[in-house]
Amino acid sequence: MSRTITIGQIGDYAQEQTEKLLRHVVFETDSLLKQASPVDTGRFRFSWQIGENATGAYDAGPQQPSNPLSRQLTKPPREPMTASPRGLNYTPTYEKLGNVYSVHNSLPYAEKLADGIIGKGGSTQAPAGWIDNIANDIRTRARDAAERIGRES
Repeated sequence: MSRTITIGQIGDYAQEQTEKLLRHVVFETDSLLKQASPVDTGRFRFSWQIGENATGAYDAGPQQPSNPLSRQLTKPPREPMTASPRGLNYTPTYEKLGNVYSVHNSLPYAEKLADGIIGKGGSTQAPAGWIDNIANDIRTRARDAAERIGRES
């Protein structure tokens, strides 16, 4: 579909398309991190949040005892997560250029899980480098999305 814009509209058009890409990358990053998160009780997975120009502390609830049933109930979905992202100073679909967005997890053991530390406070489900792998995947997905947005615009 072709769209005609005047020279005076180029700036607004470019900003609109770039913010569309930013929105896609923020949502995709949030979804991939949740899908790849190791699960014992589900608390870690559900404690991811998006910050807009800030980070904060969100805790999905008290630590529950681990049991095999918990793992089965909270396995990653095969499709991207559909639950709305939550965050600090953040409203989904209002991403704007100039803001800094972070997807973070503030649980005390999040860093150990992010580093793939196995054992006490760590996980056998989270290999070392899983966060870096997602970051690399997001770069590729962002390029692909930018090309798609360009073709569709």
